[in-house]
Amino acid sequence: MNARETILKNIRRHTRIGGPRKPEFLIPLPAPDFGPDQPRDLVDLFIYRLSQVHATCETVGGWNQLPDAISRYLTDTRQPGKVVASPDDCFTPLDWGDIEVEYRAAVASDQVSVTHACAGIAETGTIVMVSSPASPITLNFLPETNIVVLEQSRLLPSMEQFWLIPKSQPRAINFITGPSKTADIEQTIVYGAHGPRRFHVLLIQNG
Repeated sequence: MNARETILKNIRRHTRIGGPRKPEFLIPLPAPDFGPDQPRDLVDLFIYRLSQVHATCETVGGWNQLPDAISRYLTDTRQPGKVVASPDDCFTPLDWGDIEVEYRAAVASDQVSVTHACAGIAETGTIVMVSSPASPITLNFLPETNIVVLEQSRLLPSMEQFWLIPKSQPRAINFITGPSKTADIEQTIVYGAHGPRRFHVLLIQNG
């Protein structure tokens, strides 16, 4: 048995014992320090943090109001009335009106995507996306405009709380905080360098 076979044998032996283990936290999870000048309410804090990272947010009453909110945003930002959306069971029953919708993974030519977030982190204004057949990862990065739908009930105080939620290990978990930006060239902020240049969150009150 060569070195490679020995290493693989040890990996197989250890991964079969007991399966994945839940992490053991030796100390209590820290509570986020919001500071005296920051909102205490999770929703208010989340929206405040989004504004700090040049993202936008609108609160909507329910899922049935989602197409109208997206239509308004597309009009206000002069975007085409065509989107590519996650093949998610929450999206497919909706009446999209005049918006042309395709449920699939994104390609380079797509301009606007609509995705369904797994969770939101109020402390940093971060969106958590978990990849699955109903949530293709390309939707988060290829189109220049990413519209993210998040239920208020999925807001968490800090990132530490999120890691207590997953019951299984997805292929990919992405933490997205605002639109893509860089200052690599002449220390000038440029949006859309490595992903969407516009990042809009629709926060559903009755999700």
